[in-house]
Amino acid sequence: MELTITRLVGVGGCNTALRLCGSIDLLTRKAVLYAGRSVLDGEDELTLDLAEVDFMDSVGIGALIELARAAELGGKRFAVVDCSPRVQRVLDATGLHDAWN
Repeated sequence: MELTITRLVGVGGCNTALRLCGSIDLLTRKAVLYAGRSVLDGEDELTLDLAEVDFMDSVGIGALIELARAAELGGKRFAVVDCSPRVQRVLDATGLHDAWN
């Protein structure tokens, strides 16, 4: 599986979004966590754009939960936006569909 991560910085550099394209699974988990933590270490908030994620398994969900927890512990905002239909189904099935809006 392959994953591309694009960093998008908002006005004033305070809002950083990571646009993920591909799969979030065992092979790409570390890349997602590394990219997300690098934003949380230096920015006020992190937004994950998942519109182009075509696969996410339980390992991917775990990565999102880890990033959400890291943001919470750091007093920073974490959001997941523009979920692809496949990701939305996974979040709906796990009850996490409204967890990170």
